[in-house]
Amino acid sequence: MSFHRAFARVVCNYNKSIEGSVPWYQVKREKSPFQQVWDEVFTPVWFKLVKGPYERWEYNALVARYRGMGIMADDAMNDKDMIVERALDIIPEDIRIQRYRRMMRGAVLAGRKLHLPLELQNYDPMVPYMAPYIEEAKFQMQEEQELLAFHPWDRRL
Repeated sequence: MSFHRAFARVVCNYNKSIEGSVPWYQVKREKSPFQQVWDEVFTPVWFKLVKGPYERWEYNALVARYRGMGIMADDAMNDKDMIVERALDIIPEDIRIQRYRRMMRGAVLAGRKLHLPLELQNYDPMVPYMAPYIEEAKFQMQEEQELLAFHPWDRRL
């Protein structure tokens, strides 16, 4: 039995023995007067004058970059991620081909330091076309883990 598995059992048994106690993350913390003033006065001003405009500029810059390269936001996700890899196995062939062509076009344009013509940049790159497939992949992985009772610390090296 690995150390992590044994340690997890000890921790679980210890937590069962002190059932009446409230976990630390559920304890209600009182705010100090300084924190109350900060939350009521400075936070809205900070968001209105600094954080909000910066995030809006950052989002618009990202959209412009995606449009200039001809890719979508879901195309920029890491292919080596387990969930994305599973979702790429699920998606239909035509969507997979469109994704591949967009990524190759973006790579060619980036390599040549060019951008798409303006008439081809008329689309919304933030449409999450892979979202249903990613949710399905998450569901499949969760189902597999529940059926197999898989835990990373159970793996033998």
